[in-house]
Amino acid sequence: MIALAAPSLSRLPTTTKTRQYITVQVLRFLAALAVVVLHSGFYTAERLDNTISIWLTGANGVRLFFVISGFVMIMASNDAVTAPRGWSVFAVKRIIRIVPMYWAATGFKLATMLAAPGAVLHARLDWLYVVKSLFFLPAFNVDGEIHPLLGVGWTLTFEMFFYTLFTIALLFRANPIRFLAPILIALAMLSMFRAPDWPVVLLCWADPIVLDFLAGMMLARCCQANQTLSPMLAAVVATAGCAYLFLPLGGLRPPYGSMAASLLTTAAATAVLAGVVSLEPLLGPRLPRAPLFMGAASYALYLIHPLVAPIVPVLFHRLGFIWPHLSILLSVCLALIAGALCHLLIEKPATRVLTGWATRHGLLNRGAPLPPLAKIEHGVMRRDAGERRS
Repeated sequence: MIALAAPSLSRLPTTTKTRQYITVQVLRFLAALAVVVLHSGFYTAERLDNTISIWLTGANGVRLFFVISGFVMIMASNDAVTAPRGWSVFAVKRIIRIVPMYWAATGFKLATMLAAPGAVLHARLDWLYVVKSLFFLPAFNVDGEIHPLLGVGWTLTFEMFFYTLFTIALLFRANPIRFLAPILIALAMLSMFRAPDWPVVLLCWADPIVLDFLAGMMLARCCQANQTLSPMLAAVVATAGCAYLFLPLGGLRPPYGSMAASLLTTAAATAVLAGVVSLEPLLGPRLPRAPLFMGAASYALYLIHPLVAPIVPVLFHRLGFIWPHLSILLSVCLALIAGALCHLLIEKPATRVLTGWATRHGLLNRGAPLPPLAKIEHGVMRRDAGERRS
């Protein structure tokens, strides 16, 4: 991010390189929560009361997710560039992290479709489409949109594409930013010439949204160089970024879908992350456990909420309770509970078992310590020695 090279930068001690950015974990939760609130509004409008207003800007939680993803991949893969099997270890970790929970959620939706077809909207039973969904391949759904069977999985189509490019960079011992930047910029530029008859993979990935990953990676490089914003500027930048992402600014935004709108959203999401990681020394030691736990559970929350949140408006409709705002609130609460339980009962055990299996079979390095951001990603919420625990 260009702003991070400005004279207003402040230098942190060299220990910043090894700091666990716990604040990023909280941002993950906030990004997931924004999407859950947005979708809870959609479910209530479709199933209970179509006159309510929906918080559409909650969709920008996804953009914040993507910037965070680029940031985390750089911070958590320092040794992978030079390690002999760095690329394969990186790929295995990504698969273990992403696939089990996604397949479980998709399988649950598929089972629901088979058992009660009328309970599932915006989906059809097409086995080729199901296979493409499971393997993160772009495909059109019944509404003509490029969405997998589990609708929110469209973001994982982008994530896995990004991880694949990142893995290729590691395979060739290339600098990930230098390798990915031309590809991602080219895809963003190509999006301005998209036509309906293009192959579905280009229709999907030729999108300026891919620049979110690049912005996150560049921000990580700034942090690795011990460059950060001063606390006052960081607070202002993060607040301004949040305001642009989530407040209903109406005509102050460029037209939806335009290149300008996407670039400004990328900049705003990057500003939020830049401000928050700059405030890590102040905020990190003071963060309570609950949002840190929900940050660790954010992936499970994101995947599971479309399967449980609609239950509330459906139940309200059957009982004749036309209380849309209460429906949204209870949908969010139900999603939070389900996400936390799935994290504890499915995601963590599956990750532990698969990591052990991969280690025993030589796919992962036995006893290799996780880098700081990887620890956070896997739910290890231990703070640096000497910092106050809350």
